[in-house]
Amino acid sequence: MGQAFRKLFDTFFGNTEMRIYVVDSLDRERIRQAKQEFQAIINDPFMSNAIILVFANKQDLKGAMTPVEVSEGLGLFDIKNRKWHIQGTCALRGDGLYEGLDWLSETLKEMRAAGYSSLGASSI
Repeated sequence: MGQAFRKLFDTFFGNTEMRIYVVDSLDRERIRQAKQEFQAIINDPFMSNAIILVFANKQDLKGAMTPVEVSEGLGLFDIKNRKWHIQGTCALRGDGLYEGLDWLSETLKEMRAAGYSSLGASSI
């Protein structure tokens, strides 16, 4: 990440509870670049406890990667230390958006009820 972006990232995303990452499922050529950016974000110390929702967009288009292919491309199956979910979507029609946001909402509720926050286990 660039130095200017790093300052903004640290300022606005410190102790983030969740991250939504949108992938263009049709763009097979840039999935490696998307993986590098995604991994840099989720491996940042400020993101260490954040849950992750990935929207695999453009599922309505022929030739789009499936959610499993996107998961493999981003390295989601290698993530063992936090909760994540991938949701196939078609943003133009709204397909999959509510399902993904419902998962996110329920997961945040569960984690808060269990005493977890973006800072780790709560002492409350």
